[in-house]
Amino acid sequence: MEIFDLHEISLDSSAKQLEEEVGGELESLRNLGEFSPEVQEELARSFLPDRISDTLNIEGVRVNARLTRAVLDGLAISESDRYSEQEILNVNEANELIESEAKAQAPLTIDLVKEVHRRIETNLIPEAGSFRLADVSITGARFRPPSWADVPDLVRTACEQYEAGGNSDLTRAAWLHATIAKIHPFMDGNGRTARMLQDFSLVRSGLLPVGIPISRRGEYYDALEVADEGNFGPLVSIMASAELSALDKARRIARAPHERRERIRRLVKAAGKTTRQTEYNIYEVWRRRHEGFIAEFTKWLDELNEESSDFTFRYRTYEAKSFEKWKEIRDRGWAHGTWDLTVDVVVRGKVICKFLFYSKRHQLNWTTDPDDSLRDEVGLFISSVSDPDERFSFNQFSDPYISLREVLPCKDAIVVYRDPDVALETNEATGVTVVSENELWEGQTVVSPGDVIEEFIQQVLLKLGLIDL
Repeated sequence: MEIFDLHEISLDSSAKQLEEEVGGELESLRNLGEFSPEVQEELARSFLPDRISDTLNIEGVRVNARLTRAVLDGLAISESDRYSEQEILNVNEANELIESEAKAQAPLTIDLVKEVHRRIETNLIPEAGSFRLADVSITGARFRPPSWADVPDLVRTACEQYEAGGNSDLTRAAWLHATIAKIHPFMDGNGRTARMLQDFSLVRSGLLPVGIPISRRGEYYDALEVADEGNFGPLVSIMASAELSALDKARRIARAPHERRERIRRLVKAAGKTTRQTEYNIYEVWRRRHEGFIAEFTKWLDELNEESSDFTFRYRTYEAKSFEKWKEIRDRGWAHGTWDLTVDVVVRGKVICKFLFYSKRHQLNWTTDPDDSLRDEVGLFISSVSDPDERFSFNQFSDPYISLREVLPCKDAIVVYRDPDVALETNEATGVTVVSENELWEGQTVVSPGDVIEEFIQQVLLKLGLIDL
């Protein structure tokens, strides 16, 4: 079995940009200073039950955050949940180990890998903490794990390569996760062990432990499969997206005591004001319209991909924006962790164009009809690149072939902004040529998002020469 050289791993531009987003969010969290014991306790209580539930659900163990929290708090549970209780307690024991070792900057060793597994499988299998003594296969996987006789040397090599350093924090964690999963050193519990070691790596480098969200289970297995072939970008992207969501939540928890004091002062000073509730109501309307548009977009892409054999619109969605993140975008104009949807146009297995839809405050000076009432609205903007290795730009988007510029989910409707002068014509000699282009955008209230999505897809296909006018 080949263990990929950590130093030689490179990521695609999307994964690299997400890594940078994580760096920005982490810096914002660190700027809040040292956390009080109250905040540290709340951070652990807020994240751990979900992480434990996620890692067990991925393995088919039916638990939820409520049951997990009850077990961790020592509350009585039903007899039918006894097996799940042992699973939860075991993962919690393993988590305590990796967090304490990581915070102490302990090295990754074979003994640590075995001890993580022993805690995960205590009272569940007789081989807890021992490498397998038989060959195994993974149902549905193209890759067959190495011979049991090679496992000790492979795990030792993985530990040595990890300790030798190299590459970014997220890439190292993803590499460790995928490498342990690929070696498959134990008879059972390999996935949970790999995810725990991923979090050991994240915590040791100063990041938050995030596991893998159960909502991305299918995407996660696909990412592991391509990681077996040396492509770690998808796994890094999943981890980065989860890390951004966790850092956003952690920052809110860390700021909560200060904000609580400030809010109490405001309440005392101006009792009866409902500004925040009004803001939250506006956010809820925005979120429903925003997520509804993304959901409709992905439905179009799913059905388009079912019908087409010549090209594919491969897409990825990202975590929903919290109320606090939405407010930050409104107040500052932008924020880290605002990706909503990426779309790769794939022809004959090759990515020939990439699009990013991201959240940003509406820009009045980019429109021909500036409406001051929309000044603080949060829109869904577009960026694109033709080279898969090129990085997305977050400046004013300009594409002479595609008219869509911004989707603005407002209180009363969805407003769509387009370049009004995008116009294409064809002739036999030159094919498709650009007639004109405008630097400012015009808004239009739309009834059917489907019309906007259809127009966008049609113009992308036309731009790439996949259809004719």
